Amino acid sequence: MRRLGPVLLTFALLGCAVAAADDWPGPRVFTEFSESGRYFVRFLPGESIGDTVGFAGARKGRYATALLYAREPDRSYRLQHEIALANPVLPVSALVADDGSFITFDNWHNLGFGKVVAIYAPTGRLVRSWELTELYSKERVESIPHTVSSRAWRCAPTHFVEPGEQKSVYVAEALGGYFVFTLATGGVAHTAGTRKQCTPPSRW
Repeated sequence: MRRLGPVLLTFALLGCAVAAADDWPGPRVFTEFSESGRYFVRFLPGESIGDTVGFAGARKGRYATALLYAREPDRSYRLQHEIALANPVLPVSALVADDGSFITFDNWHNLGFGKVVAIYAPTGRLVRSWELTELYSKERVESIPHTVSSRAWRCAPTHFVEPGEQKSVYVAEALGGYFVFTLATGGVAHTAGTRKQCTPPSRW
């Protein structure tokens, strides 16, 4: 008999509660390079499923981890920092800048819940993170399209405002406007808008 992996076993144990939630693939390791290839970050899943919406009573433990690597003169890569992330299981996506800073978006199985945006310095330090209620008023949060375990607050793709400088990141929102997040300071600016098209972010 084939053995169930930890995530599938959790699904089986939780039964009906999971059936009512969104259908997400299991969390998996992924890697993001900066545009120049000078840095890359390897994102490793955590084990704290019990800290996500829809999995009350499940196991809690280590949060997701990021391994930040820098390119050496001989073109090999050396590990710079091992970073504990703000995500119980895994970010949904990330952007890595050419100075080694990076920004993560959302949480596995919980788009729009928990720390929806987090910025990390090249040293691995958490610069700032936000929950959706820190970006919107309560009334605006309630107007965002949602399912049992996700709130579709942003659109794909995200990108650097100035690709050559990579100091800030543009994020279109489902409500028609956009956010700009500044990597060095953790600043955020919101501009309202009336854009109607919104492609939801990929779930891998």
